[in-house]
Amino acid sequence: MVRSLFLAACLTQFAFALPSLSGTVQDSSKGPIDGAKITIWDAGTGKGLTTSSSMGSFSLTGIAEGNYLFKVEKDGQFPVLGACYLSGDSPHKINVRMLEATSQRADTSRAGAPLRDASRPPGLSSLPKVKFPQLKKKVAPLYPDAARKMKAAGTVRISMIIMPDGTVDDLVVLSTPNDDLAIAALMAVKLWRYSPAYLDGEASETNLTVDVNFGR
Repeated sequence: MVRSLFLAACLTQFAFALPSLSGTVQDSSKGPIDGAKITIWDAGTGKGLTTSSSMGSFSLTGIAEGNYLFKVEKDGQFPVLGACYLSGDSPHKINVRMLEATSQRADTSRAGAPLRDASRPPGLSSLPKVKFPQLKKKVAPLYPDAARKMKAAGTVRISMIIMPDGTVDDLVVLSTPNDDLAIAALMAVKLWRYSPAYLDGEASETNLTVDVNFGR
């Protein structure tokens, strides 16, 4: 009996430690979006999970720890592409802002805003002393064959969070000329490394936007 209770407790603890991804999907001007399709997948294996938003909210559980790409789709909206790291340390939450698809900006627009604001350390002064992050490792993206055959070129703009250890997380594509280029840019930028940002001498998260250029 004691052994059974111990095993049950271990299994319960393990279950709670599994990574999860949840958040909201909203139109940048009209509010929550119902029925948006959210897909996450491992870029290496191609395996993933799919769910739909209900009243603007979604949740995915039972996910293996690791780096994932994600895509959010809804008729009449530009698809949103991004990347994040999921671990069992705490639930991972993002907020996706979609833009209405229009012919005037069909070649560039994707997400309407970053996935989230960077967390600030508590107890900061009203005008904290800031030390900005510096790029220490830059990985060039691979030019996808499909994009090359289509002669796709241009700039992919990515919003992301630089974490206190200099890694990057919660990437989202703000604009791109091509989805294949967007995915290639996400996979490269996820490997970039920075010196941490500091607020009043304490390593802190910070928002950053970068451009990745693809020539023909």
